[in-house]
Amino acid sequence: MGAPTERALSMLSLARRAQELLIGQDKIFEALRGGKRLVVFVTEDCSENMLRKLHSAEERGELNIFILKDTGRELLGRHLGINAAQAAALPEGSGFAEKIVSLLNEDRSDADE
Repeated sequence: MGAPTERALSMLSLARRAQELLIGQDKIFEALRGGKRLVVFVTEDCSENMLRKLHSAEERGELNIFILKDTGRELLGRHLGINAAQAAALPEGSGFAEKIVSLLNEDRSDADE
């Protein structure tokens, strides 16, 4: 796992402590039904069913999906202070979301070099 992904996980932890983070599919889809636009972060071992639902919402313009490279459910859960989590989301435009997306894009550009 690259340093930007590690920093992204730390930022997700801070967002949880700030009570801005939605964890798990139930909370994410409840927020979408309420009309919120989200940035969703998923683990590499996220279930196909969950990804299918998220991609459908992404096609409708309701959210953007980012995969946490080299991150499984247990690792994400550990950073969030729970057993395991395959997805977490933040409101689009939040400072936490913008910083994490920036970090993950930095990680992608490092991999391209």
